[in-house]
Amino acid sequence: MTEQNYRLPRPHLPTRAEVEEYENVMERYPRAPMRKPLWTPGFTAGVAIIIAGFVLVMIRLIFGLGAVTNLSDGYPWGLWITFDVVIGIALASGGYTTAALVYVFNQGQFSPLIRPAITTALLGYAMAAFGVFVDVGRWWQLYNPILPDNWNGGSALFEVSICVMAYLTILLIEYLPTLTDRWIQDGKGGLARFSMKIRPWLDKVMIVFILAGIVVSTLHQSSLGATMLIAPHRLHELWFTPWLPAFFLFSSVAVGWHVVIVESVLSAKTFGREPEMPLLAGLARRSILFLGFYVTMKFFDLVFYDKFHLLFESWYGALWFGEILVVGMIPALLLSVPWIRRNPRYLMWTSWLVIAGLIFNRANVFMLAYSPPNGWSYFPTIWEFLISAMMVAVIVVGYKLFANYFPVLDRQEPAANAKS
Repeated sequence: MTEQNYRLPRPHLPTRAEVEEYENVMERYPRAPMRKPLWTPGFTAGVAIIIAGFVLVMIRLIFGLGAVTNLSDGYPWGLWITFDVVIGIALASGGYTTAALVYVFNQGQFSPLIRPAITTALLGYAMAAFGVFVDVGRWWQLYNPILPDNWNGGSALFEVSICVMAYLTILLIEYLPTLTDRWIQDGKGGLARFSMKIRPWLDKVMIVFILAGIVVSTLHQSSLGATMLIAPHRLHELWFTPWLPAFFLFSSVAVGWHVVIVESVLSAKTFGREPEMPLLAGLARRSILFLGFYVTMKFFDLVFYDKFHLLFESWYGALWFGEILVVGMIPALLLSVPWIRRNPRYLMWTSWLVIAGLIFNRANVFMLAYSPPNGWSYFPTIWEFLISAMMVAVIVVGYKLFANYFPVLDRQEPAANAKS
């Protein structure tokens, strides 16, 4: 054995061609994984909640709904349908609303917010679908809506189930560029070569799926409101109106952008980045129109159907006024002040106000303003709350995992030490 066998290999110095190729890749794929420490206290607490919730889900699936819920024949829909599905789908609307802003209304300056919004939407819709799976009595027959023999074109629930499944599939397809960009940036192995080949093709066909996702989303967002039209004698008159589908659609558009704002500010704190304040302020300014239109239509509905007097006849009027103030009037006034829109803290808290108002609205329609048959009452068990908390924790933990290991966020210099 010669002495040369013991020599260490010379370090590889990149050639000019390799440097140029790397720079071209970085220019074409400007987003990058964050690569931050994962096991922060917040992340650890989220994982603990997920584990506890998973145990309860197993108990529910094995022993039935009665083992963990207070649901009954008078209250077949409780916390899970209201919060995890109806509210969850509305809060996941940032994906289609931001996509519409960029690709339909040609506001390309908001494109850096697309991937974070789609990531949140994907996780939100996945948890909404999981919420249905947990809530349905015969969960092993959840595939029934896709069988042609069971199709009912006159059912709002059928439309919601088909559209949610379709949009979840579309979101998975829309996420393919994020996966391929990760493998291209790694630059090694067959996955990188395969991704380089299909990436241009994805760019060409993705607009079809984006437009399909926008159409499908508008359908099921409105159909969630149409679902309660089957209960004219159970839903209070302040909320029962033929315009309920339109109200659900307009409110989802307004709240979708505010979910994107909250997600952007919180992720900036978590990963030590600067929040994209010019873009977030632009979203907030555009949302004022939808918030104002929503509030105007709600008042017009009362006048048109001669229901204004109902606001002063019971405590339901206070619920209605509280909802309108929180979801529309107060945020619209705050967002009309430029310095509030430009301040990340005040903008985030205003967005939280819009989100809280939408939660209040959906809870009013599906629970608080719903009158069950005589003798029935409902209040969620602690286990129902914990399973709902598990679904929220999955979204938070999942977002950090995606942003940490996949190119979801744009590259930028660290702003400060990351916090969780």
